[in-house]
Amino acid sequence: MNDYELIYLIQNERDDIAMSFMFKKYHKFIWKQVHLLNVDPKEHDDLHQEGILMLHKALQTFDESKNKSFTRYFELILKRQLYRMKKNIPNYYLYDNTDFCKGASYIEEEPIEIEFSSELELIVHDLYFLKRRSVSEIMRQTGYTKKQIYNTVFRVKEKYKNML
Repeated sequence: MNDYELIYLIQNERDDIAMSFMFKKYHKFIWKQVHLLNVDPKEHDDLHQEGILMLHKALQTFDESKNKSFTRYFELILKRQLYRMKKNIPNYYLYDNTDFCKGASYIEEEPIEIEFSSELELIVHDLYFLKRRSVSEIMRQTGYTKKQIYNTVFRVKEKYKNML
C-alpha cells in the first residue's frame, strides 16, 4: 500500500493498523530531523515526541487535492514545529530559589579576587552568589529589571568560567 491509501484508511476508516504502520515508517525520519537540529541530547526525546504529534496532525489534515506529496507536507509541518521548539529551549537556566545548596559541604580555599566592571555586577555577585538571594528578591531590593539581573548573573558566571 502507498501513503495515499494508508492516509485514506486513517482519515475515513480510522484504521489503527494503518496508523501504526505510518508511525513505524516515519519514525527514523523524525529522529533524523531531531538530530539535524544540533540540540542538547537531553532535548531529543521531547522533540521526538513532538514529531510524533506532528505526524498525527499531518495524517489528520493532509489534503491530496493540494498536489503535494505527504512526505513533503509532513516535513514542512515537522520542521516548522521543531524549529519553533528549538527557539524556545533556554540557553541557560537560573534558579529562582537558591536553596539547592543547603546542606552542601564546602572546601575552604583562599578567596578569589574578581574584577567587576560595574556596580550592578558587584551587587548581584554579593546577593545572588554569596548570600543566595533569589532573582525576584534582588529585583525588589535594587530596583533593577529581571532581565538586567539575569544578564548580570550570566556575565558573572562567565567571569568565573574564564578564571578556571
